[in-house]
Amino acid sequence: MVHDGSMSRMLRMCEWVMRLAYTNLLWLLFTMLGLGIFGLMPATTALFSVMRKWIQGHEQVSVFRTFWKVYREEFVRSNLIGLALLIIGTIIYVDLAYIYPTSWFLHVLRFAIYIFGFLFVVSLFYIFPLLAHYDWKKRLYLKFSLLLGISYLQYTLCMLVFSALLFVLFAYLPGIVPFFSVSILAYGHMWLAYQVFKKVEFESEQQTAEVKKRLPSFLQSKRVNTQ
Repeated sequence: MVHDGSMSRMLRMCEWVMRLAYTNLLWLLFTMLGLGIFGLMPATTALFSVMRKWIQGHEQVSVFRTFWKVYREEFVRSNLIGLALLIIGTIIYVDLAYIYPTSWFLHVLRFAIYIFGFLFVVSLFYIFPLLAHYDWKKRLYLKFSLLLGISYLQYTLCMLVFSALLFVLFAYLPGIVPFFSVSILAYGHMWLAYQVFKKVEFESEQQTAEVKKRLPSFLQSKRVNTQ
């Protein structure tokens, strides 16, 4: 019985290794399909969508079909969001590269740019999980990626630590980078972001319930006639 349990765990671990390697290769393939620059955002969004399915317990989902479906549907929207992020990131980089603190004002300005850069990184942590989980207007992804990152800073710091640990791991084991680098990062970030989404949705439901309790009974059951 103990042997059977160990074998089952070993098979389970091998299954997840194959899943992560497969999705990482799919990400590389679909990124190249969009000529790199146009494929990066939709491929990453598709990867996070697959991870979201697995985290929600849908482990038997067709990975390739889900990946291709999300890639096509999110191609334009994700690239437009990516363009906005590229512009913001370029501005931050140029400011840090060319603003030299030769006076107190420039010292303050450079410090402000560092803060803005940190907030930009915080937004990046949540952009793809939000794209995978919600269907919103484009500007809302940029807005709520920052709001969630600041409001749930403990989860954001966990993402930062997780990313740093992976960076160290891949530095020591560069041979596994083509097979696991992006997929493991995506799974970890999606899992942490999903905990945030559940908290937000639970708190929203509680607030709605509290509002309903305070309403008179005739208002709670009243329906608006739209005909």
